[in-house]
Amino acid sequence: MMTEYLNNPELVTIKPEYLGNEIRDGKFRNYQASTPPHWKQILRWQFSYRPQKTLNRYSRYHVPLIEDPQLFCNDAPKISWLGHASFLLTLNGKNIIIDPIFGKIPLVKRRAKIPFSPEEYQPIDYILISHAHYDHLDKKTLCKLTQLNPHAKIYCGLATAELLRKWGISNHIIEAGWYQQFPVADDGIEFYFMPAQHWSNRTLKDRNIRLWGSFIIRNSATTLYFMGDSAYGGHFQEIGQFFPTIDYALIGIGAYTPRYIMQSSHLNPEEAYQAYLDLGAKHLIPMHYATFILSDEPLREPIEKTRTLFNAPDERLCELAIGEILSL
Repeated sequence: MMTEYLNNPELVTIKPEYLGNEIRDGKFRNYQASTPPHWKQILRWQFSYRPQKTLNRYSRYHVPLIEDPQLFCNDAPKISWLGHASFLLTLNGKNIIIDPIFGKIPLVKRRAKIPFSPEEYQPIDYILISHAHYDHLDKKTLCKLTQLNPHAKIYCGLATAELLRKWGISNHIIEAGWYQQFPVADDGIEFYFMPAQHWSNRTLKDRNIRLWGSFIIRNSATTLYFMGDSAYGGHFQEIGQFFPTIDYALIGIGAYTPRYIMQSSHLNPEEAYQAYLDLGAKHLIPMHYATFILSDEPLREPIEKTRTLFNAPDERLCELAIGEILSL
């Protein structure tokens, strides 16, 4: 069994004496040991009788949609949820899009509309990719965005660029390991790639060959944390120690049932709330719910449980409609 440690030697590592991401037999390892479900368990679950799946499929519940023309008309600092884990963020006059996906994913239809067409998402200056799962890295969306925005920089985890090059994407791509800071451009925005407790694959043969992670994005006035996908773990508290003034934490609250399948990959609302506390963030922006049916909980349940945990209305909980603008 061969173990090595990998990072991007051209980037700054903010954790002292951190050797890099552990790779064992060619596969990246997690922040802490976990036991993901066996593929046989997943198949058994997928093909079992799941009455809630049918109820979700025919549910009339949809996340509210706001088509606001102000989304692109000025450079004011703001953030907008685009559904699932996709966000559009404006800082220092630059547009940043995170984990963009505007259509369906393999075998799963999109239930929530997008507020605008890809042609309207320009100019995009930065594209952030947390990991290679289909519901976070969509080939069609990314190819369209990069075609329209050839000068946009792509920031992602280690070993991801090769896949994007195979897709014909020629944009400037920078890969990072955990605890690494991306180069700071003249716009002054800082980006950091931080840990997540998750995994990555596109096929049955490429599990964990590409690194997954989360992002810190900040300027002189505002700090945001984007979780990507993650199970609960000690990394939330550690990230909060590295960045003790997080203003907004973008945290997933859905895709958590059944727990024997999802616990090693996603947070439930109670864990999301605890992660928010661990981070020491001022506000929680919930995401990763009711856009795709990826699990068995009722579509309304994640946001309803989250409201209850915050005893909403509570200014700490920033529940956004798709396309809604939150001024930063």
